[in-house]
Amino acid sequence: MPAQFDSFGVQFLYPDNWVVAERPDEESGSGVTLELPSGGFFSIEKDDSLLPDDELIERVVSAIAAEYDEVEREDIQIDQLGPEDRGLELRFYYLDLIVISRIVLTSRGDERLIIQMQAESRDYDANEQVFAAILQQIFS
Repeated sequence: MPAQFDSFGVQFLYPDNWVVAERPDEESGSGVTLELPSGGFFSIEKDDSLLPDDELIERVVSAIAAEYDEVEREDIQIDQLGPEDRGLELRFYYLDLIVISRIVLTSRGDERLIIQMQAESRDYDANEQVFAAILQQIFS
């Protein structure tokens, strides 16, 4: 039976073996991170900054690049996204594993959301349909 997330105006079902990560109290209302049993995660954050989209994406990419060497970057199209939404895929090595991190920047009304799906490449491939199903719920 799937679990349900319902907070800060976002609702979706997700596998019941995924775990909601603990957050500090000051962050609890603005996002959620779901940890996959295999070590990856699905994160959604409400962004209240006034930064332009390009600058916000560059800050996210810079934060990841600061932790991992040689981050490859590619703009991507994700079926569920609208024409104003942005998709980005990052690939990098961690402990001799290739990690895939997909980042989506979208607006819903006057709210902006940053969604990140990340896992080791084999785990990402195994969970890609689940990630797509969650995105479909968020965008419908």
